Amino acid sequence: MLRRIEELLLAVLLGGMALLAFANVLTRYFLHYPLAFTEELLVNAFVWATLMGIAIGLREGPEGAHIRFVALTEILPEGWRRGFIALGFTVFALLFLLLAFLAWGQARDDLVLKTTSPSLGLPNAVYTLPTPFLALWVAFRALQGVWRSLRG
Repeated sequence: MLRRIEELLLAVLLGGMALLAFANVLTRYFLHYPLAFTEELLVNAFVWATLMGIAIGLREGPEGAHIRFVALTEILPEGWRRGFIALGFTVFALLFLLLAFLAWGQARDDLVLKTTSPSLGLPNAVYTLPTPFLALWVAFRALQGVWRSLRG
């Protein structure tokens, strides 16, 4: 169920990004007037899509679906191999927990300072609030990878 929700959200986000970029190209080409607000939306949506894609990649398979350096782990005995893979997932989780903490600070500052975006005049928190939660989701998926690795 969660897998489907993740994939559906990412598909909707990527589809919306493609339509928005295409609309911008059409208006720039035919009307000679670009839609300035699309860059604001696309840049932030790209960050969200990247984080969602990382989480989806971490959940796939026993070692995750992301590119990794396996020359060392391939020659290790099974117990050591699982331990090093778990260590990699742990470092990944810690990195994204740190990102979530820092992103929360940015979102909090945007809420307190009531900053607005340049093109649409929306509160910046609209763009920054999803980031710490998505980073936490990536950390959760990484911790699931630790569990899978240690469980064998």
